[in-house]
Amino acid sequence: MKKLILIPFYLLTMVAALAQLNVTGQATLSVTPERTIITYSINETRDSYDEAIALMTKRIDALTASLTKIGFDKEEIKTANFNIRQNRKYRQGEPKGEEYVASQMLEIRFNHSTKRLLEVLNKTASDESAPSVSIAFGMSDEQEEKVKKQLMQMAVADAKSKAEVLAEATGYSIKGIKEINYGSSNSGPRPYAANMGMMKTFAESDMSNFEAKDLTISDQVFISYEIEK
Repeated sequence: MKKLILIPFYLLTMVAALAQLNVTGQATLSVTPERTIITYSINETRDSYDEAIALMTKRIDALTASLTKIGFDKEEIKTANFNIRQNRKYRQGEPKGEEYVASQMLEIRFNHSTKRLLEVLNKTASDESAPSVSIAFGMSDEQEEKVKKQLMQMAVADAKSKAEVLAEATGYSIKGIKEINYGSSNSGPRPYAANMGMMKTFAESDMSNFEAKDLTISDQVFISYEIEK
């Protein structure tokens, strides 16, 4: 008896894969800062733990008093750092006892105004507190959201423009978007771009002129386009 063997027939359909074009869209904006952040640093080094704390506290109290006199509430004066450490003293390479370093940092934030900034600097650089000062400029929350949205739109437009030029130059046309990547470690607006950072004891000189530079904020987006002949 003969067996009937059926061999199924498969129809193979070949689908040509679309080519892919990867583009980085970039955007940069210069914006005028709307927030000022001032950080005061006070340090006292003494042989006695209690003396180091007492002298630092006296200077902190004097600084706080100066800030409240020019309109800052105590709730607006934040302690950014507080530290007490013990160091070993040396003389000609030989240990000569211990000393204590007491450190405290105060931070204030306010809407940017050159007039207000100068007032704060000139009124808080007293001989009694004699703080070192660090100044940074940044964006308000509302400004940051607005700039972030604008940068994203600009970056996407830049990516599209680059993709169209590259596709046309190579004889392709854009079919669509395959993938969008945003939010890598190098992307996203930097809210406190360090265009103006400084450390200075303002007790030494009166500030009569101080202008904040614009912040340079950048962003990028990675887009993969599908292209075809």
